[in-house]
Amino acid sequence: MKNTVDESAAFAALFDLVSMGFAYPSQDLYRALTDGRYIEAAESNVALLGNPSALVKALQSLAVGLKSLAGDYSHRQLETEYNALFELSRDQAPLHLNAHLYMEGKPAPVLVYRHLQKIYREFAVELNAEKATESPDHLAVELEFIAYLFDLLQLTLVGEREDSVERIQHGLSAFFNELDWVDKFIDALEQRSGHPFYLPLGHLLRTLIRQRE
Repeated sequence: MKNTVDESAAFAALFDLVSMGFAYPSQDLYRALTDGRYIEAAESNVALLGNPSALVKALQSLAVGLKSLAGDYSHRQLETEYNALFELSRDQAPLHLNAHLYMEGKPAPVLVYRHLQKIYREFAVELNAEKATESPDHLAVELEFIAYLFDLLQLTLVGEREDSVERIQHGLSAFFNELDWVDKFIDALEQRSGHPFYLPLGHLLRTLIRQRE
């Protein structure tokens, strides 16, 4: 992995944006999606990476989708469609955002949760125990952790945190392996939905992960 401060900061911001995108859509997120702030933040951080063509193409598709969202969707409609896609559906099983459902053999979720919590704790991250908190293997939680590690790497590189660059890099490499399930999820999303926001967001995520390989 490269160690530049700008690169680490950009990846932290981009994974954080995608994490927010796959979380339940709050009113604040809806406003950021529809007033241009979300795509502007994504574009500025892709620029810090030198505008690699694959990421630029993924952002262009996302920008088209967000224009459609701004023109045609209310916040309530976005909430309804999020629920229908990822949480509740009368017509078909939802595309859950939890890793254990896409892993080989579908391991018991408690075992997956314990494994992930151990990794989080190695970097001093404790998940909120409130009932409303998403499970440790929820996509938004895993991406938020990736963003945290990139942010930690950036702060270490500039001397604001006393940590080992090698330790953080190893943590990042290991945790990207935990995201192997994301390809299956995005394949399922492509087959299920042409949603103007969530489908291009999935493509952006896939591109970001491959950019780090």
